[in-house]
Amino acid sequence: MSDIEKRLNNIEAHLSINQTITRYCRSLDWLDEELLRTCYTQDAYIDYGFYKGDVQGFYPVVMEVERQSMHRYHFLSNVAIEIDGENAEVECYGIATSTHDGKNLNFFGGRYHNSFKKTNQDWLMSRSEYILDYNFTSEVSDLGDAMDQLQSGVGLNLEDKLYRRLYSKNS
Repeated sequence: MSDIEKRLNNIEAHLSINQTITRYCRSLDWLDEELLRTCYTQDAYIDYGFYKGDVQGFYPVVMEVERQSMHRYHFLSNVAIEIDGENAEVECYGIATSTHDGKNLNFFGGRYHNSFKKTNQDWLMSRSEYILDYNFTSEVSDLGDAMDQLQSGVGLNLEDKLYRRLYSKNS
């Protein structure tokens, strides 16, 4: 393999891993279990505190946790990637917010330690561990009349008219 091929493979791996992380966030925010299933290998292991076990059991549990919230927002960044052949170790920081009553907003900050594997389809998570660094709750502020015309992100899911399917099996 030439140097340019190695560099292109590395770039492709980084892009694919970042796309998988983006799909993961979207799947939770829109309650799209089908999309969530595109993020993990079939035998992935999950340790998120509230769930420790195989990914197949994780899907219904995490979807139920997310359904309990009127609003979900997951943001992952500062993605550090170390590639070793067809495996990668990845750490990224995450902020998530949710509200159960529309009056109080819950904030969670932490990091994910993930292992990825290159598959025929994509780079997918084979292990995912969440480490909670902080959490707190804050009252939701009244946005006033100037914001009345904005579309609300509360209560969104994949059945909503605002949902857009951005990922297909061919992309």
